[in-house]
Formats: sequence, C-alpha cells, structure tokens
Amino acid sequence: MKKQQLLLVLPALFALQTSFAQTNALTLSDAFPKQSEKLKITYNSKGTALEGKKDISAEVYFIDGKDNPVADVDFKANGGLLTGDFTVPANAKAFFIKVAGGEDVDNNGDKGYLYPVYKEKQPVVGAYESEAFILTSGLATRFGKMKADKERALELFKKEDELNPTAEKLFGIQYYSMLAKNNDAETIALLNAKVKSLETSNKEEDLILAANILNWTKHAASADSLGKIITAKFPQGISVSNEAGMAVYREQDLAKKDSLYQAFEQKFPSKANDKNGMVDYARGQLATGFMQKGDNAKFTYYASKIQNKASLAGAYNNFAYELAKKGEKLDEAEKLSKQSLDIMADQVKNPQPGLYTSPKAAAKNAKASYDMYADTYAFILYKEKKYDEALKYQKQVYATNTYNDPEINEHYVLILDALGKYADAKAVIESALKDGKGSDILKSELKIGYAKLKGTDAGYDEYLASLTNFAKNKKREEITKQMINQPAAAFALKDFDGNTVSLASLKGKVVIVDFWATWCGPCKASFPGMQTAVNKYKDDADVKFLFVDTWENGDKYTDGVKKFIADKKYSFYVLLDEKGTDGRQSKVVSQFGVDGIPTKFVIDKSGNIRFKVVGFDGSADGLVDEVSAMIDLAKEPATASTEVKSK
Repeated sequence: MKKQQLLLVLPALFALQTSFAQTNALTLSDAFPKQSEKLKITYNSKGTALEGKKDISAEVYFIDGKDNPVADVDFKANGGLLTGDFTVPANAKAFFIKVAGGEDVDNNGDKGYLYPVYKEKQPVVGAYESEAFILTSGLATRFGKMKADKERALELFKKEDELNPTAEKLFGIQYYSMLAKNNDAETIALLNAKVKSLETSNKEEDLILAANILNWTKHAASADSLGKIITAKFPQGISVSNEAGMAVYREQDLAKKDSLYQAFEQKFPSKANDKNGMVDYARGQLATGFMQKGDNAKFTYYASKIQNKASLAGAYNNFAYELAKKGEKLDEAEKLSKQSLDIMADQVKNPQPGLYTSPKAAAKNAKASYDMYADTYAFILYKEKKYDEALKYQKQVYATNTYNDPEINEHYVLILDALGKYADAKAVIESALKDGKGSDILKSELKIGYAKLKGTDAGYDEYLASLTNFAKNKKREEITKQMINQPAAAFALKDFDGNTVSLASLKGKVVIVDFWATWCGPCKASFPGMQTAVNKYKDDADVKFLFVDTWENGDKYTDGVKKFIADKKYSFYVLLDEKGTDGRQSKVVSQFGVDGIPTKFVIDKSGNIRFKVVGFDGSADGLVDEVSAMIDLAKEPATASTEVKSK
C-alpha cells in the first residue's frame, strides 16, 4: 500500500475506532480515558449475547509492554444497567474490556471493547501499537473473543510509526515481522533502512531486532554474521543467556540437563532467579525428572530452587502422586502432598496475578490447583488406610468436580467402598457413566457394589449396558448440535518413512486429524482412548486417522517423536508438520487455525470439517464414544440442519 493511499484511509479508520468501542451496550465515563484515571463503566446487556444472564462480570486487560495487568470489575445492578469502576494504570497504553456471563462473552460484534489511552485527548505514545498488539497476539481471540484483524493491526502499527518515529517500540518484533511478509519495493526499502539504522546502535535489543528482520527477509547469512557480532559484543547479554536457557529447557537427557543448568546458574546468576520464564520451568522439569528417577536429594535440591511457588507445589504434588500410585514411601508422600496443599491454600487467600491474569482469576486458578492436589492427598490417605480423613478431603473435591473428572470419581468411589458406603459409591458411578465419564475402575467398583447391595451380580450386565447406552445417546445428541460444515485446509505432509500423504488423496473417507506434540500432557493422556478408537475402526476402509505431530521444540525432534510412539506401542499413523512462516513446526496447524493442542478435526468424505474438538476431559471411555459418534455423523450426508452451522 502506498503512503498516499495510507493517509487517505487512516482518518476514516480512526474515526471509526471509537465508535467500535463506544456502543449502547458499554460506555465509559470518559470517552478519552487517561493514565491513572478512575473510570466508571456502564453496561446494558439488552440485545447482546449476555441478555438474560445473571452472572455478568468484567475484566479489563491493560497493555503496557511489560506487566500487562488485568483488573476485575465488580458490577452492581443500577436499574436495568450494570455499573462498576476501575483505574487505568499509570503506564497503560491501551486496554480492552471482556464482559462475560459464565462461558459466554459479549464480543461487540467481533470488534470487542478496545480503547487507546489518551493524554490531552491525543493517544499516548505506544497507544496505537498496543491496540495492534491486542489484535494480532491472540489476546483478542483468547480472552475477548474478538476477531483477529491483521490488516487493521498493520495500519495501527504504521500509524504509530508515523506519529512517533523516534520512540522506542514496545512491539517492534510484531510490527516488523508483519511488514516482512510484504514484498513490495517500498516495504523492502523501509526494512533495509531500519536494519542499517539498528546496526549502528549500541543496544543489544536493537541488534537482535536487526538480525530478526534479516532472517524474516531471507538474508540468513547476514543475520548469522550479525548474530556472531551480538554474541561477541554481549557475552552475558540477552541473546547468549536466552540461548543457554533454551538449551537447558530443550535438553531431554536428565544428566546433561543437570549439567547445563549448573553452568547456566554460574554464568547468569541474575537470570537464574527468573520467576516466570523457561529457566524456572526447566527447574520444574529437573525436579520432576529426578523424582521419577527416585533421586530424592536432587529432587529436593531443584524443588528448593523453583522460584514460582505454584510450580513448587506442582512438583511436590507430582512426586507425591507417583509414590502413591506405586504404594511406596507413603509417609513421605503424605508430607510432600500436604506441603503442596499449604502452598496453594495460601495462594487462594493471597492470589498472585500473573501475565494477563486478574486477582480473581488467579484465586480461581489457585483453588483449582488446590482441589487437584487435595485429590492426591486424599488418595495417599486412602493408600495409608486413613479412610475417614481421606473422605473429608475427597468429599470436598468431588463437590467441585463439575467436569466429572474420572480420576477424582475413582478415588472418591474407592474411599466410599473402603468405608462400606456402597450406595453412595453407586450413585457417584451412575452419574459418571451416564455422563460418558466411565473407566475400568469405576465399572469394577460398580460391579462389587451392585453385588453387595443386591446380594447377587445377576442382571449386572444389562444394568451396565443401560447406563452406557444412555451416555452414548446423550453424547450423540450433544455432538449433533456441534456439527459444522466448512472446507478443510488442503495439506500434504510426510510420514515417518518419508512418504507424502495429502488430504486430497483421502477424499471419500472420513478423516480424523489429531494435532499433538510429545511435550503436551493432555495429548498424551488422550492417547489410550485414541488407540481404542483406532482399534475400533481399523477394519473400516472408510475411516482414516492422522496424528499430526506439531509445535515440537527445536529442529531435531523427529527421532524423539518416533521413539515416543514406538515406546508406547501406539499403532498411530503419524505425519510430521512442517515449518511455517514463523520458523516453527507450525505450517498445517496454523492453516487449521489451532490455538492449543490437542485439537481434533473430523473431516467428511467431501473434505469438509464437520467437528472440531479442543482438549481432553480425562475419560478414555468418553473420548471413544465422542469420536465414534462424530465419525458416524460425518459418514451421513450433510443436511440442511447441519449446513446452517457452516462457517
């Protein structure tokens, strides 16, 4: 786009900007919100996605380029309106408001409630680029359910650059990476000039940005040369320390990882105290690794090094649970588990908001972790035959088990049956099975309880079948409502043997595409259920499962992926995603618009996506029923009722 055209477009764009945010549904007491100003927010749900909702709340996400805090808004009823207030932080450049009722969000017709911060009725330096960052970073879609708008974001970035050319960019990486995707002469000249300007700087951050731009514009040799200059000029700087930290994070061999961390801590002592970055995460990996190896001394050493207390609680919980499952060192497991509970109980009372997390959200997350760790603690007490104490904790956990987590149900039932409370256990299992959250343990305990209560196991099989059939019918009804009908992105990827498989070559079959990675816990947790599903359809020539490995770390991941599949003895047909424009293993996963894994797509015989499923709810039985119902429905011809949901 030429500069003259850009100037013609911009006035209209920014005139519309305020009208996007200021709607009849949501208004602020000041149309030009300022830093450190207390604002009143008024919300009218009539005509919005939240009309009729009783539990409407709001969160305000501020962008300052550093901490990016989030504020909770406590709404109060005021006639037919809701009102509340919040204060704009002193360093905020822009913000957006998420208004939600339960899982539903008012996204203001995909545009959201997005505001720049002003000074004397002019956007502050960094306001436009902060808005652009919101629209391109995933914040818009993840939290505000807004539609990402890269074209508008680029205009905002350009406007910031035009108005404040000498100001240090908060989101220069995002801006110049977007520009680098354009091949017009004007953009190339602009980027070349920027690189020359940055190369004369004495700031490492400027040189790193220059190297990135060179890489984005396919000047790899020049980027490598500049990288060597950066390393030599700043031997203990950002680039070297980040690479060293990444090496610790990526290393799979525990002994080598240990050595790399020791060297990192000695060379970069200030970085070693990082609370939220990958180094602290690596400490958690090391603690967990030595836990699994049974090296208590090393586990304790790394557990004590973890800066993020929530991560420390997680390490304690993981270690304790592994011991409990093996039935080993239960007294030690109990102590560690109790420590994890104490840490999280304190975080519930004194929440520690993190990046893009409000105080209420932090407390909610801490409570969820507390409940999960309380489940571990109760299970350990059960193993120690302290049934009454175990029940005290597990009963509270079960009361908050809104998603019918199979493992929580299993532990609760085991404790109830140990206390002879078979009727109570039976009610828990029936509820789980009807919800499609069964498991072998639950079925086994149900059979025992059934015989205890009836005095015989006669009729048990019919009784069990009635529960499982209820779940299957319920699942099919739910899934039918989730059907969509949109063309699947065409792709061709290689398998382990180097053979290329394209989606087009599978036309005429129902194809299940499962995006996963070896580091993804929920992906791996879902695989036993997916193996059952694969086995169920192995003789059905009209069904094909493709497990697309994606988002692996580094470049040398293929052998690790092969080893994982071989070690687990999965009969999955695995394809390897390729590098995308971001330099990561992300080409096809990006084409499918995936934000998190595991994500599964069920594609019909005509090449249209009929279902998209994100995450794993923990039940292998439920997963098999879900996938089976989706396959059966995808085999059926598209009808008018399902085409209504086409996107």
